[in-house]
Amino acid sequence: MKKKHKRLLLITVIFFILNFAFFFILSKLKENISFFYTVSEAISLSTDDKVIRIGGMVVEGSIDKDKNSRFSFKMTDFNNEIKVEYNGIPPAMFTESNGVIVKGRITHNNTFIADELLAKHDEKYMPKKYKFS
Repeated sequence: MKKKHKRLLLITVIFFILNFAFFFILSKLKENISFFYTVSEAISLSTDDKVIRIGGMVVEGSIDKDKNSRFSFKMTDFNNEIKVEYNGIPPAMFTESNGVIVKGRITHNNTFIADELLAKHDEKYMPKKYKFS
């Protein structure tokens, strides 16, 4: 085999190995990346009982608490609203007109059953014990 052909073969093999490694890394990252849909996207999405995340704002005056640590609220992206039901204790930063991300499933009557509830905050957030007035 000529030196030119050996070099071409080596470059081709390295190219395929790098492509395989790149594809493998991207496929593993895809499993671990957590994106969320807006309320409008989630309503138009046919999920077929797939677990998804939805991000939006809690509608003011919509929080309805039950005595059994079960509550519901409405969530909006300022275009559409969806009712969210959650069984558990909400995070300390969960309030009306605040950002929230919920993880769960959409039922057939456009109610979102949340398994996980996360309150969003901006980069200026500081816990009370560290605030200086």
